[in-house]
Amino acid sequence: MKTRIFSLLFVVAIAFSACDLSNDSNYTPGIFFLQNPVKNHQDTLKSFYTDVPGTFLMDTVQVGDTVLFYLYLEAYSNKLTAFYLKHSPDSVTKVILPNINTMDSIFTENSEYDKGKFYMNNIPSSLFFPFRYVALRRSSEAKLEFMVVSDAVFESGFGSNTNSLTLKTPIKN
Repeated sequence: MKTRIFSLLFVVAIAFSACDLSNDSNYTPGIFFLQNPVKNHQDTLKSFYTDVPGTFLMDTVQVGDTVLFYLYLEAYSNKLTAFYLKHSPDSVTKVILPNINTMDSIFTENSEYDKGKFYMNNIPSSLFFPFRYVALRRSSEAKLEFMVVSDAVFESGFGSNTNSLTLKTPIKN
């Protein structure tokens, strides 16, 4: 009988030691495409894994094509604090952002839209961000880089409050 009580107390102690009693939940934020990018309002483009972690290769686009992206940022139970969108090289592509009036209600005045720096204005845990990407010149080096930051705090070292993704976007004539 004493062994059963000791075993039961041992199991209960292990169970409670695994609990986070501080009520803090921390998750690494995510970057997702709600659907495949759409080229010229008709064709969907697929992306493929590359041998570089966090880097994907999108189907080739032609000079003059406009690609519509439906980006979704998710911090789960944390809050989003910043989002970065970089396209390079600058002379090869152009990013068309949503209406400035709608962005001003979501992002702080410290945001630099033209530099792809978006700082959240008390935004909840998720954000839908559509934008257009225009291919201006031929390039095998064109790419989009995304990074999201949340207020998550990882004291154990397992996890991160940032997440990034690179999408290579080759452009042909």
